[in-house]
Amino acid sequence: MNFLRTAIRRIWATLSDWFIPRFKTLVVEELAPQRLRKRTLYIVEEDGYEEQAVMVCPCGCGSTLQMNLLSDERPCWKVTRHADGTATLHPSVWRKKDCGSHFWFRKGRVQWC
Repeated sequence: MNFLRTAIRRIWATLSDWFIPRFKTLVVEELAPQRLRKRTLYIVEEDGYEEQAVMVCPCGCGSTLQMNLLSDERPCWKVTRHADGTATLHPSVWRKKDCGSHFWFRKGRVQWC
């Protein structure tokens, strides 16, 4: 049974790579752009420090999500950038107002909770 589950997960991962593109990760200095592109995670850096991650909400509501990356402020997320150009945010992103989206952002993909 475990073999079958593992095989299905690998097939799903391969198919989703073909049909659903990953989010791009762009590093920008000081400020996020006025107009954000969909399916793009912006990492805002200032003086060499990652300050925030910014993206358009993936649910389609069009809201701008800003996740703090500075460890001395709360709430705080950690971003990991990968060699393939994708990124991972930890912990999950949960909008408790408006659309209520709750998701994990892993290796450029949204995984809904």
